[in-house]
Amino acid sequence: MKSLSVLLAASLLLLPATAANTQEDQGEALRDAAREGDAARIDALLAARVPVDAPNRYGATALFFAADRGHLDVVRRLVEAGAALDVADRFYQMTPLSRAAGSGHREVVLLLLERGAAGAGPLLFQAARQGDEELLSAVLENGNFDEDALTNARDAAASEDVRALLRGRSARAVAVPELSDEARQQLAGRYWNETAERGVLVLAEGGTLRARQFDRDSGNDRFIDSAVALIPRGGPRSFVTEGEEARYAFPGRGGMVERLIVERGGETVAYQPEGESEGRAAASEAAEAPAAADRAGDALVPVSARPWPQFRGPRGSGIADEQGVPLHWNAVDGTGIGWEVPLPGLGVSSPIVWEDRVFVVIAASLTEDSEFRIGLYGDVAPVQNDSEHRWELRAFDLTTGDPVWSTELRRGVPKTRRHTKSSQANATPVTDGRRIVTLIGSMGVLLCHDLDGNLLWEREVGVLNSGWFYDPDYQWGHASSPVIHGGAVIVLADVHGDAFLGAFDLEDGEPLWRAPRDEVSTFSTPFVHDVGGTAEVVVNGTVIRGYDAATGSERWRLGPNSEIPIGVPLLGDGLLFVQAGYPPVRPIYAIRPGMEGDLSLAPGEDSSEAIAWSKNRGGVYIPSPIFYRGVLYLNANNGRLSAYDGETGERLYRARIGGVGGSYAASPFAADGRLYFTTEEGETFVVRAGRDYELLARNSVDRIVMASPAASGGVLVMRAIDRLFGIIR
Repeated sequence: MKSLSVLLAASLLLLPATAANTQEDQGEALRDAAREGDAARIDALLAARVPVDAPNRYGATALFFAADRGHLDVVRRLVEAGAALDVADRFYQMTPLSRAAGSGHREVVLLLLERGAAGAGPLLFQAARQGDEELLSAVLENGNFDEDALTNARDAAASEDVRALLRGRSARAVAVPELSDEARQQLAGRYWNETAERGVLVLAEGGTLRARQFDRDSGNDRFIDSAVALIPRGGPRSFVTEGEEARYAFPGRGGMVERLIVERGGETVAYQPEGESEGRAAASEAAEAPAAADRAGDALVPVSARPWPQFRGPRGSGIADEQGVPLHWNAVDGTGIGWEVPLPGLGVSSPIVWEDRVFVVIAASLTEDSEFRIGLYGDVAPVQNDSEHRWELRAFDLTTGDPVWSTELRRGVPKTRRHTKSSQANATPVTDGRRIVTLIGSMGVLLCHDLDGNLLWEREVGVLNSGWFYDPDYQWGHASSPVIHGGAVIVLADVHGDAFLGAFDLEDGEPLWRAPRDEVSTFSTPFVHDVGGTAEVVVNGTVIRGYDAATGSERWRLGPNSEIPIGVPLLGDGLLFVQAGYPPVRPIYAIRPGMEGDLSLAPGEDSSEAIAWSKNRGGVYIPSPIFYRGVLYLNANNGRLSAYDGETGERLYRARIGGVGGSYAASPFAADGRLYFTTEEGETFVVRAGRDYELLARNSVDRIVMASPAASGGVLVMRAIDRLFGIIR
């Protein structure tokens, strides 16, 4: 009997070698085998002449993924097959060595060093500081480090034995790839540090980069030194000045320059690209204490109860005028807390309200699934939990918090894992006042109940496996919420392998249409609006698109956009606002509705017949924006608030919310002339809406909050990951 590897090799050889998509499928098969550590499959694919360095869309090869997972045998086989050791991916600029080191796979690191992998300098410092003589010897034998790395290692040496290993060693000049004119132009620009009150102007002139410091006097730039040449040293974005008096580095992802770091005379200063740092006036206002009272007159605002039927309320706007949203509350002493009920498990989906009922989805492990971590971090690994869960849809009384009914939606082991900031209940339910639709992505099911909790229909939609765009094995959990429009349920499933936008009949769940999408995982919720009497679905993705809501046919598209789009599109004063905040660009687009075709701007343009205005920087990462009374507000996940004139795109101010920033996942909402921003720690800062920043109040529910709130009939409903609050004035 032939071996599995021979049979697989033979079958691959029968495939049409000229088809580009077949070659890509084979390359992905090799990368999948590397992720899984499947040595036999690796052998078969290589025997079938699949290129060992076949890259994915970001330039990462099978060796990168095998090194990331720590599959030593597979790494060895790929290296012996001629895999390039030093290919860096195009997005993160990581090599197999740097990824293996970052993932803590020591044996892989030692093997790659033995085979001569470049980029050993950081490992030299690490080994010296930790006193790791085995790793230190491997790096010294490898030799791919420069004099700077050797000097830093000597300074960090943990013991005399380490110093002895370093003594007498010499480094060699490590070649730095020559910068292209395009790369130099990308680094050029103005950078500013608000705290230090100084900036750096970087110029690309005559094939070199030059830098000059400046400060500001009455708003005017004033140079405070002469221009100095930047000499490449240590990497394509690392430089020193003559005599090495200062070091300049331009880190970033996806080709972006995200900051400038300057080391000079023992001082390290980080500068933001101009246009991303806070303005001086706004920053000082942000630090002020909250206003003593709200001049709008909290008690005088009328209450006219309206439903909050979906994620971010009516039409996804996040606007809760005349719903009785209070200015002050505090769960520690009970101020403003009308009711509080515990919820089992972990949940980040938002509550919805119809008349006197609050509806919420819960997902609870039958054993334990409690790992959750907030804050500003970039970990991509999912939570390793395979316990059985139960999903429920629960209804509560809006005014008292009393339970009304509960129905089980599903029970079983989730078919995808979740991120440490995610849960197995991410998607917010939606209602039209007769039916409630819920989506459980990790079980691949769409369900519809009546308002008494009776099941009307359910539809299998396929397991929705969303995660890190770079590597499908890092599962984060599907998060897009369903929306209802014109008798249809619209579902966005930007998932690994078979992304689609689909519509299902609200009466019986039958599929109406399905539009395939060439997308990696995204996490936004669709926005539906009417254009000249025709409904259109707008979807924020790596390419922004508009679809006919009746047929699913694409009407228009727009790029470029970020990877990992999250923010929901919205409509304000006749413009569609779509933005995102992850590299390779962080754009803001103000789009005129009713356009068709490719709306992408020509190079150097920021407006057109289709685009009222745009910015290639300034978009934010996790919270969705809000448009309120003529102003577009963008709340970054680090607490940076930017306000733009909706008509012109003029930036009105930028400030740290509350003067302290923080970590934000919940989207903001507006009510009665105020803006509400809630941190992951459960603090809500209230800011006056308008063209100037003014902090009004600081409140807390003293719990982790990831979900966006709901407001109706005099009650603000806020969901923490383990409980539900009804806040009243």
